[in-house]
Amino acid sequence: LSRHPLFQIMLVVQNNSAARLHLPGLEAELLGAAVDSVKFDLTIAATEQPATGALRFTVDYAADLFEQSTVLDLTHRLIRLLDRATAAPETPMSRLDVLTGAERRTLLEQWSGAPARHPADRPVHRLVEEQAQARPDATALVFGEQRVAYAELEERANRLGHHLAEAGLGRGDVVGVYLERGIDLVVAVLAVLKAGGAYTMLDPEFPAERIASVLGHTGARLLITRDGLSGRLPGVAEVVLDRDAEAIAARPAHGPDPVAGPDDAACVMFTSGSTGRPKGVVSPHRAIVGTLLGQDFAEFGPGHVWLQCAPVSWDAFALELFGPLLSGGTCVLQPGQRPEPAVIAALVREHAVTTMHVSASLLNFLLDEYPAAFTGLRQVMTGGEAA
Repeated sequence: LSRHPLFQIMLVVQNNSAARLHLPGLEAELLGAAVDSVKFDLTIAATEQPATGALRFTVDYAADLFEQSTVLDLTHRLIRLLDRATAAPETPMSRLDVLTGAERRTLLEQWSGAPARHPADRPVHRLVEEQAQARPDATALVFGEQRVAYAELEERANRLGHHLAEAGLGRGDVVGVYLERGIDLVVAVLAVLKAGGAYTMLDPEFPAERIASVLGHTGARLLITRDGLSGRLPGVAEVVLDRDAEAIAARPAHGPDPVAGPDDAACVMFTSGSTGRPKGVVSPHRAIVGTLLGQDFAEFGPGHVWLQCAPVSWDAFALELFGPLLSGGTCVLQPGQRPEPAVIAALVREHAVTTMHVSASLLNFLLDEYPAAFTGLRQVMTGGEAA
């Protein structure tokens, strides 16, 4: 290892009297020893000065990792923290400011830029509806040979939204979407939001125990599924799309009465559970809208074609789906539940995909095995693991 396996930063407090060496007939003096190596990435030693009670600090750092200016900044912040803590010992540590005014302005103004402007007062489905009104004939979704325009997507989601409301879905209720990736899945997600609920994605390839755990933690009492998957999860009411198709088609084509607001839950996502039990994260409409609109980390808008290939239970699903739908772009849905490199390369080429998000390992694989997949792409995002 190039680093200490247990910890990389050490704080030492020397508050004992300095030892003196006494040898008969000799005078001994303590001298500092120059060292050209360090044991840890960063070592901060505080030595109490008996005469004054003050602390004398020395800092050793790995020059391969830190520049001297960085270490000086860290040291000044530590001293500033100690000064303010001793001046107001009753103040909680979390409220002690370690930044100078100039540093704070750099963080909040120079580096962060102007506050993002986005329609924070409108929920996700309302913004998709506005795109349908502005460009009804534009392609919203592509899945295999199917192409769905914004107007058609809006109408189908409205009808299913009314059907869900009649089935008892109310504001804040969590609904399990138990479908494979495809057009029906997107319609179901939007319909849940229109009816005032929050969706949680249930991958049909997940073990039944995992899905039952998600349903139990969310308290979901309603499931949207299809005939071939119906009945696998007992104890939950179901809306079976193909079985209920006639009743759904008879529902009104206009949107349900507004129910959910920007602070209501839009979705519940779960971690993988690799460190134990999966943990649920509730994301409100405001969070999704604020992440995807009024930002400059990527370009959004008509003319952009996004690929949706992340597993539907991942957080990237919302980015890849609502990134285009909230801004008038097109979302290309990859068939299958898991990202398939060869399929991704083919879809990018066939549909002139402009924006793609993949994990770092998949990005590296595509670069090695399918470099032509990046021809024509304007934006590639990655994350989730070290590249």
